[in-house]
Amino acid sequence: MTLAGSVFAFTPTAAQISQFQNLPKAQQEALARQYGVDIGSFTSGASGSASDVQQAPVLEPVDKKESAPAPETAHHAAADNDSGLSLFGYDVFSGNSLGLTVVDDLPVPLDYQMAPGDVINVQTFGKTNQNLSLTIDRDGSINLPDIGPVAVSGQTFAQLRKQINDVIKKKTIGVDVSVTMGAMRTMQVYIVGEAVQPGAYNVNGLTTITQALIASGGVKKSGSLRHIQLMRKGKVVSDFDLYDLLVKGDTSKDIRLSSGDTLFIPVRQNSITIEGEVARPAVYEAKGGTTVGQLLSLAGGAKPNAYLSRVSVRRTSSKGVQQFTLDLSSSSGRGFKLEDGDKVNLSAVSMSLKNAVAVRGEVVRQGALNFKQGMKVSDAIGSIDDGLKQTADLNYALLVREVNANQDIEIYQFSLLDALTNQGSAANLTLQEKDQIFVFDNGLAQGYWFGSYANSKVKAAGGSDKTREVLDTETGAVITKEESTALKVPTADAVSDAAELRKASREALLKPIIERLKEQASYGSPAKVIEVSGAVKFPGLYPLAKNANVSSLIAAAGGLNQDAYLTSAELSRRLMQGDKATFERIDFSLKDAISGNYPVSLGAQDTLIVKTQPGWQEGMVVELQGEFVFPGSYTFRRGETLKDVIERAGGFTEFAYPDGAVFSRERLKRQEAERLKFINAQLKQEISTMSLRRQGSSVPDPAQAIAIVDQLDNAQPVGRLVIDLKKAVKGDELANLMLEKGDKLFVPAVNPVVSVVGEVQFTSNHTFNPNLTVEDYIASAGGTKRQADTDRIYIVKANGSVELPNNSFWFSRNYDPLEPGDTVIVPVNTDYLDGLSTLSTATQILYQIGVAWSAVKD
Repeated sequence: MTLAGSVFAFTPTAAQISQFQNLPKAQQEALARQYGVDIGSFTSGASGSASDVQQAPVLEPVDKKESAPAPETAHHAAADNDSGLSLFGYDVFSGNSLGLTVVDDLPVPLDYQMAPGDVINVQTFGKTNQNLSLTIDRDGSINLPDIGPVAVSGQTFAQLRKQINDVIKKKTIGVDVSVTMGAMRTMQVYIVGEAVQPGAYNVNGLTTITQALIASGGVKKSGSLRHIQLMRKGKVVSDFDLYDLLVKGDTSKDIRLSSGDTLFIPVRQNSITIEGEVARPAVYEAKGGTTVGQLLSLAGGAKPNAYLSRVSVRRTSSKGVQQFTLDLSSSSGRGFKLEDGDKVNLSAVSMSLKNAVAVRGEVVRQGALNFKQGMKVSDAIGSIDDGLKQTADLNYALLVREVNANQDIEIYQFSLLDALTNQGSAANLTLQEKDQIFVFDNGLAQGYWFGSYANSKVKAAGGSDKTREVLDTETGAVITKEESTALKVPTADAVSDAAELRKASREALLKPIIERLKEQASYGSPAKVIEVSGAVKFPGLYPLAKNANVSSLIAAAGGLNQDAYLTSAELSRRLMQGDKATFERIDFSLKDAISGNYPVSLGAQDTLIVKTQPGWQEGMVVELQGEFVFPGSYTFRRGETLKDVIERAGGFTEFAYPDGAVFSRERLKRQEAERLKFINAQLKQEISTMSLRRQGSSVPDPAQAIAIVDQLDNAQPVGRLVIDLKKAVKGDELANLMLEKGDKLFVPAVNPVVSVVGEVQFTSNHTFNPNLTVEDYIASAGGTKRQADTDRIYIVKANGSVELPNNSFWFSRNYDPLEPGDTVIVPVNTDYLDGLSTLSTATQILYQIGVAWSAVKD
């Protein structure tokens, strides 16, 4: 069976039938006549099956069989090569065969060559009106009514329009003519060779070489893109180079096909790889005699960082592997002729700066500067006002200098203030090529902006703590957290974390320097770093400068804190004696060392400890709230007691109720928070264990326990300490506590109320009546619930102490009478929740925290 004959062998699909049905009626009739099929089998409706149709004129491979395996895609082919780079140009055809779609309203170019099968629409109007649809028959003519046959085949569309217009007007007077293109002819072409899906294709008269290639699924990886041959009647009429289209956008050789044409794709004969610093690294198909310059042009040219003076060309041939090194900055290098299989590699230039110095950190203009002989620090930075940010530390800056071929560095420390205000000073160091200047944060940035800009212009917006917004009082606009960062307006977060942020900023700038010093350390030459700790603003690890002393080291750490002890400081040093390390400690006067009266030499790995003044305390404040004659915050010295500060506050008012005092201590609050976390974790573990051993519905659901866990998550620690304030005021040694920083004392007014909380019918407060018992108060609250643990009812006294009974009938026995402010607590029965042992402790904590907060609020 011939290839053409195979048109009648395949069964059309439903999609093909649908495509045929969408064709104009004239073209349907022409195709039906051409292939000798019954047009009714295609137009009888959608209900007809594809198997009932003998043949359909579709624009796909006419020899395609539905059982054929899926063709190899050009995309996969393009990725298949030894170098790992893609084959240039093949991704244009990535994907499966697309076929060709007839577009009825496609503009027809005037140079379109008419041939048998084309349909022409002729409209006459004036003396007579006619609409004619004329098909060019096999002998190349059309039959005009009342005129006869007119030969038109071989003419362009423009020539045909003119001929028909002239013929009709000559034969019929008073008639105007309009000639348009109807359906275009369908013709058969062949695509053979290294096509993904070779075969015979039915295409329309406007199909070009590239459109036919796309219809066939593209070119195999073994096929040539540069020698695609269009053959007509046994002769090559065009040698199409697809690179002209892909690289230059030139479509002048993408000519239209004619009936019976053959597209032949030969095997690719020449492949050259170019990689490295080029715009399009890939494997290219080269024509004979291709030079490096021409290949570089195909690859889009070299990148700016390509090192053209040493370009590598590796050639593999029967002689083995040969290496060539070319200078593409010369014409001879660019003219080097390449051969099949050559691999060209363009390396990048060295990224190290030449003839430059760099400035980093808190400067207005960071980056590299052109180096000039005799250049100094002041030349690189400029003035304080123009060259530095307002956050720059004027007392501490570093100069990092490379000293040898291994790129080892040494450090010089200097004062920016001296260097920029007195250019003749020793601090204004003379620079060398590749020097880097590091300028650090002075640690005052947040304070400066908060003091000058924020206090005069910005106030709290009054939003929730989560929003962190501020309000611009001049415009009334709300400034978000992000905007405030850009404006350098501190939010609450920024102010609270300012110290940590400033320290982190300095550490971030120092980190690469310290790491570099550690890397270049070796045996017998320890890393040149030194540590500062104690009463300095920024304790930490610092580079040991060549010109360092105690004074400059203190400046590196941001200066001394106000609590620094100048009389004595300690320098710790490690000494090697043979294979053993010993430590030496040097005590000296920090004041004398800073002034220069007592020079102290510093060495690598030393540690300077700046001591704090003995007895120095900050924040020694106690807060008195409630029924004091003069409530408020009072500073105190170490050793003062509750009695002392209460006397300073004028004592209690006549309405005070000392037995209900709430005393809160920060240290206890932290301990309480840890206890809450522990109870929370333990309770969750017990709930999980209980859930795993539940066997049926008879075991109670632990939902109530989970609810208590959720309450523990949200509970805020109070840090309450039970005290006997009356005894403390009288001077009792045990009750009269020594004050600590952050203590708070709240003395409420007399509140004749007894509260009943927990597992009662109605949690409530009751007026104190000395004649009522605990049982009476519980009865007033509606009695206990089913899950109440009546054996463990207890009382939280107004002062925070707890009275715990010894049996279930405790309220009928002798006990201390209830007092105003007491709270009766009925806990939950833990056995009711499958024996959660931790739950009792958890509920007690929650009840007591609630009682304490209630007392403070009241």
